[in-house]
Amino acid sequence: MKRVAALFLSLALSLAAGCLRGVPLDRYCYVLDLGVERGETMPYRFVFLLNEDTAGSAEDGSDRGQVSMVSAEERSLFAAIDALSGALPAQLSFERTTLLAFSRELAEAGEMEAVMAGALSRLKIRQNVRVIVVESDMQGAFQGLVSEGDPSMSRLKTNVKLFEENFGYVEDWGLSRVRESFTNGTGDALLPYAGLVGGPLQPDMVGGEVYPYLGGGLLGEGQIQTSLCGSAVFAGDRMVGVLSGQHTMLVLMAKGVFQGGHLRLPWQGEALDLALYAVSKPKRSWREGAFTCEIALEADMEHPAQADVDSKELIAAVQAYLTEELERVFRITAQAGADVFEVGKAAIRTFHSWDSWRAYDFAQRLKDVSPDFRVKVKLSHSPRDPALE
Repeated sequence: MKRVAALFLSLALSLAAGCLRGVPLDRYCYVLDLGVERGETMPYRFVFLLNEDTAGSAEDGSDRGQVSMVSAEERSLFAAIDALSGALPAQLSFERTTLLAFSRELAEAGEMEAVMAGALSRLKIRQNVRVIVVESDMQGAFQGLVSEGDPSMSRLKTNVKLFEENFGYVEDWGLSRVRESFTNGTGDALLPYAGLVGGPLQPDMVGGEVYPYLGGGLLGEGQIQTSLCGSAVFAGDRMVGVLSGQHTMLVLMAKGVFQGGHLRLPWQGEALDLALYAVSKPKRSWREGAFTCEIALEADMEHPAQADVDSKELIAAVQAYLTEELERVFRITAQAGADVFEVGKAAIRTFHSWDSWRAYDFAQRLKDVSPDFRVKVKLSHSPRDPALE
């Protein structure tokens, strides 16, 4: 009874707001974003952000006044669609879906694949749709992402790419890559992590940070109340912890994904801010249980007052700090069984057959891998153009 009440309450609110109205049955309600979390009376609650098809509607659902949110609790996505079909004024279509969001609870239980298997391909959901993990309740998170100027949550999707390319705080993952990581054994998922501002925060699994570079923890306020920062760490298909944006940046440096970002590190009893840029792709190698990664970076000091520091001393301190932090992040994630550094991709190249690789059982050996990070930093006092102008 709770499920039915929740469903019709959600629909009633949408109708009262004027977002959904009666249209012919050959029209479509496009699902722009789909969220999945644990239900109260049924296994799952599915939250749909919809855009009703109108003349001139943009594919990303940016046509104002036509966006609504509905939900249903059911055992499967298909059952939820059936429950909604009789109450919506048009047929549901997933051809324009651009975001899949899963609650932390489902991610930690390893149930993401169970929800996705079979249904997504049959519903024609694109394989490059973005996947994120959400800390707060799904409806609250979705509502926190909808603003008057951005009813379709397109800003979140833009921020995923922006934060990857210009800050290194997250890595952009598509659906097909996520599902492949659940089974391939050569690298685990590191999904963008979002949370409601002021909501509960999961501690960074590595620790040692003062500022909370995590979704929901960023110290800023605006129209959008759900923030994106940091990563959900997976071991196979199960989430095992959270990395802050700063620690995510280190992983991306070692993977060759990092382009540029801002790092805060201790310096003479204070915090020193550096803008870091990748000079080249890292050199990664594997030999007899040892992983070597050579990283080349350029660093700009953020404040002119810092320009009089001893360059050699600063470079040595930055290189030592990055090396130590990389090793710390590696060991803690590896102990959790998570190959977020994708060492498996380097290791598998040394095997002559798939059978020999499977027999090696890399997942069990990951905890004993010896990492050797070699960081080289070139110091510059000429900052590049800012990411945001």
